[in-house]
Amino acid sequence: MAIFRLIEKVTNMTNFKKIKNPLLYAGLGMAFFSQAAYAQKSSSIADQLQITWQVKDGQNIRKNPVSTIILKNKGRSAIQLNDWSLWFNFIRSIDPDKVDNRFAIDHRNGDLFQVSFKKNNFLLKAQDTIHIDFTTTGLVNYTDGPIGLYVKNSKTGLSTDILNYTAVKTAPQSDTEKADYWSYKYDQNQLTDGIEAQSIIPLPSNINIDNNAKFNITNDTKVLIASEFASEANFLTDFLNKYTGIKLSPSSAKEDGIVIVKTNDLKPESYRLNIDAKGIHIEASDKAGAFYAIQSLKSLINHQQWNKTTKSIALPYAKIEDSPRYGYRGFMLDAARNFHSKAEVLRILDLMAAYKLNKFHFHFIDDEGWRLEIPSLPELTAVGANRTANFEDGKGIQPAYGSGATAKAHQFYTVADYIEILKYAQARHIDVIPEVETPGHARAAIKAMRARYAHFTKVGDKQKAEEFLLDDADDKSIYNSAQNWNDNVMNPVLPSTYHFLGKVVDEIKAIHEKAGVPLKIIDLGGDETPSGVWEKSPKILAFMKENNISNVLDVWPIYIAKINQLVQSKGLTMSGWEEMGMRNKGKGMEVNAELGKSGIHLNVWNNLPGQGQEDLAYKLANAGYKVVYTSAANNYLDMSWDRDFADPGHSWVGTVNLNRTYSFAPENFFINLRKDDTGKDLVKEAYTNKVQLTAEGKKNLLGIKGALWAEKVSTDQRLEEMIFPRLIAIADRAWAQEQAWEKGNSYDEATYRKSYTAFIKKLGEDELRKLDIINGGYTYRLPKLGIKKEGNQLYINTDYPGFKVYYTENGSTPNLKSKEVNGAIPFQAGNKYLFKVFDSKGRSGDVIAY
Repeated sequence: MAIFRLIEKVTNMTNFKKIKNPLLYAGLGMAFFSQAAYAQKSSSIADQLQITWQVKDGQNIRKNPVSTIILKNKGRSAIQLNDWSLWFNFIRSIDPDKVDNRFAIDHRNGDLFQVSFKKNNFLLKAQDTIHIDFTTTGLVNYTDGPIGLYVKNSKTGLSTDILNYTAVKTAPQSDTEKADYWSYKYDQNQLTDGIEAQSIIPLPSNINIDNNAKFNITNDTKVLIASEFASEANFLTDFLNKYTGIKLSPSSAKEDGIVIVKTNDLKPESYRLNIDAKGIHIEASDKAGAFYAIQSLKSLINHQQWNKTTKSIALPYAKIEDSPRYGYRGFMLDAARNFHSKAEVLRILDLMAAYKLNKFHFHFIDDEGWRLEIPSLPELTAVGANRTANFEDGKGIQPAYGSGATAKAHQFYTVADYIEILKYAQARHIDVIPEVETPGHARAAIKAMRARYAHFTKVGDKQKAEEFLLDDADDKSIYNSAQNWNDNVMNPVLPSTYHFLGKVVDEIKAIHEKAGVPLKIIDLGGDETPSGVWEKSPKILAFMKENNISNVLDVWPIYIAKINQLVQSKGLTMSGWEEMGMRNKGKGMEVNAELGKSGIHLNVWNNLPGQGQEDLAYKLANAGYKVVYTSAANNYLDMSWDRDFADPGHSWVGTVNLNRTYSFAPENFFINLRKDDTGKDLVKEAYTNKVQLTAEGKKNLLGIKGALWAEKVSTDQRLEEMIFPRLIAIADRAWAQEQAWEKGNSYDEATYRKSYTAFIKKLGEDELRKLDIINGGYTYRLPKLGIKKEGNQLYINTDYPGFKVYYTENGSTPNLKSKEVNGAIPFQAGNKYLFKVFDSKGRSGDVIAY
């Protein structure tokens, strides 16, 4: 689902208090966590080595480029390299036959590589440098480079993180290539003239604004709130007090001011908001509707009034009647590949609520980490959340996605953490949907249960050892998953697999009940089970023989039906990725109509233009599956914005900029498709024979969702940069009613550009300024420049308006005291122009040289 999803797929407990010896479990957990001691710091080499990665071959950067790892000994003494090996995470494949014979680069598993130094008596003398060149399968940007570098001593077993490491953010490129790119960006950034910013994000169903008349909120403004909406109204009073200093006065009788009342004539989540001379009048039929009316009111307040010196907030007269287009408006966060703290999750929930998103798909379990405490199975976090260079002893899992020799301790959510997240989300009308990956993407769980097996086998308890086993030790199947794992799939015929899943589902359900937030739906993954899996498992082959199954591919739909029954037996609905609604009969994956009415909810991601599955979401919805359209082509927020080597993110979907996210037409996907996932033009007839959404299928389209996969997202700063502002565009598309440009068979680009311009003006000139203020500020992506040279003039614009650009002409780095771009800049040959974008708080983007 995350890196190379176009790979062919096949599917192409005991309560803790009742444990007889709880100290045995506690000791087991301590034993696993003690692995941190193995990866001691060895300053002798860590202080000496400076490592740099850079691309050497600009011409073949997207095909088979050569890049190099440069090791420099900055110390005073030589390093005997034969005593060490260099390890790193790298998402691409490396050709081992094109490596200098002084070295060997071996792929271990997943994204982990090992460099061995083969030359006899290989010394790296003081101040000397060596280059390790290697050829790989394409690069798109600097985040494709090696990460999480560490060295391991073959004699002592000690591992040391490399702290002095740089991935160069530029690739070889001619001046002409650079100028062509900035000119392309300038054209892309152009907006339609004469269009006013929309007043509220997301766009309401019906809105009438009179900017010539104002109502003022002051400390004297009275507020009357229906008792049912008291908790929702607190968000308004707290907001005004925290960000404007205004304190509303409560009232017990109707009078001019702010009135929030209950009505029975509106649909769920809907509201009316009227502003006139008498004040602000809000009507809603439920708590969510009242909450969303308050979010619209906040959006209507210009960012300039979000300050403590405000004594009066002037709001235009307005008449708004609003309902959401979709009941499911979601965001999925991957906290398994790279962990993100509870505090950061709460920050994300705040902005989801502000833009009326109501489903938080919590992906906290994957191959590379199990991030939720399950009290009766402590191994899941003791092993599954413990990445260590000494993974081969089975008491932890291997480093992944930049974690280094030893990841930080406690990289998981405790029961108390999860309960706090659940309550926080509930107060903001957000449902948390937990995901437990199965049967693929299960390596962390498999290794944890193997460690449990080893422990209880050692103490002679065979029953406990085998109770939750997830794999067949005699399975000789050969496969390679989308993320290059060869041991990450559960065995679907082991009774212990279902015992494990039942235990985990029960525990998660119990945590929800303890939080007072009942679990209604649980996601069991189901994606990317690789070709070749199960083919040589004795237990699978025996199962097939007993049940007269001739093809291993037919085990898949049996497994899906069985886990759906398991989930339903617990009073829950099962959701999963699209593969749950598909099967492979030997010619590739196709819709499995037999389970269409089984109640399974599907997250459908695969619609890459030009790859053949662009109508998959419609096929599945038409077949009866409840579908959440999680469009990879538009809504995968881990994708790079542009094909700029300095722009972080994945690229297997192509690029996903703000325009592409906003242009998503969920019910008419083909209307504005012009290019495939590589950027090549599509023929006009490309989608003539594709399946369209039927009237019944439209009823099964629950909504849309954005997703962030975290392979390249190791910090909270990068997380927010990748999510925002694109998630705000998704929120607008999920809430706002179907727009004129989405309808029919003919795409009206001029109408679309007007809609997009109105959105992006509100976003750039107002909403992002608010993100500089909320919760101390968010590190959303700063806009990138477009630069166009016409004659002797340079013209500058940005991805979205509302930001200042400063420049110099002598090659010095721009700052807030440099010249500000205000119109065309006279160009003079020989000058070295450097540009930089700044936000309202002084945060700046990359330096752009022209």
